[in-house]
Amino acid sequence: MINLILPLFIMQFGYASITLDDGHIIKAPYVQQGAVSDTSGFILKAGDMADIQSSLHGNSCLIRVSEIKSRFELETESRVGRCNERLDVFRKSLDESKILTENLQLELKEERSKYKTLLIGSVVATVALTATSVYFGTR
Repeated sequence: MINLILPLFIMQFGYASITLDDGHIIKAPYVQQGAVSDTSGFILKAGDMADIQSSLHGNSCLIRVSEIKSRFELETESRVGRCNERLDVFRKSLDESKILTENLQLELKEERSKYKTLLIGSVVATVALTATSVYFGTR
């Protein structure tokens, strides 16, 4: 009975309207089976149109938005986790580099100290040998 009422209702007005939540109305012209249309497009069955209408006016949009938001949050958490893992690797490498740099600076200070000691020793030895040579040479 409903199948007969809906096509008769549509035939009376010549189109079926779909009202969106924001108030926008889409008018779908009625085309009889076998008719030739002067425009190209898609044809919706009356049942499909009712499904679209009910999905636009129900909680389905909120459910879809909620699902998209939850998927986005999961993807964001996953990416943040991967970034944190990579950052931890970089931080560990940076810490190792800092320790290596400190050790190298300590070794450099020790080498400079040894260099100064050897320089002072060679200067003293050179002065002593020169003084000894002069002393024995002038004698």
